[in-house]
Amino acid sequence: MWINDNLLELISLIWNKYSKDIKFKITLQQLAQNIITGKTPNTKIKENYGTDIPFVKIPDMHNKVFIDETMQSLSLLGANSQKSKYLPPNSIMVSCIGTPGLVSLTGTTVQTNQQINSLILKPKYLYCTFLELKSLKDKIGNLGSGGTTIKNLNKSDFSNLEITVPDRESILDKFNNIARPIFDQIHTNNIETKKLMQLKASLLNKYF
Repeated sequence: MWINDNLLELISLIWNKYSKDIKFKITLQQLAQNIITGKTPNTKIKENYGTDIPFVKIPDMHNKVFIDETMQSLSLLGANSQKSKYLPPNSIMVSCIGTPGLVSLTGTTVQTNQQINSLILKPKYLYCTFLELKSLKDKIGNLGSGGTTIKNLNKSDFSNLEITVPDRESILDKFNNIARPIFDQIHTNNIETKKLMQLKASLLNKYF
């Protein structure tokens, strides 16, 4: 959706302006409250899959800032079989295997497969970390190349990635006051677009 693309470009430009004068760098391991590598529940147990918990895979992440729905979902049985893999809303997901460097935010509670590492952060670091990781897409891809056909950035290397974040609360607060309403609008636009698509499908089924 072009409106969201423009909003993301706008906040990226604003962050670039803020970050160019910040010298403080920190690893993801030091910054995150938790780093979670996803896992796939046993696929031989059909009851592990259903409609309860969105199950994020790399195809779900392409060109998505927020992810609220996925092509496949888990049942509560499947999700609860790996309770440590739950991600709350506003977690950052980063693809690290196959197509490394895709970055999305959870719009709701989800789980992911093993190709994705996710960060649970203090809210004040959410937006700057997301934008930093978006800007490091090529670097993440190069780290994950390893000379193999399938690119693989392991959790240890991912955790040791350094990013730039404000080291002063005043700068962080000022940036977040700008970023928060922009990201909120992006998420709202996603939800409204989904509703419109559902309405369109319903009308087409009814009249055609």
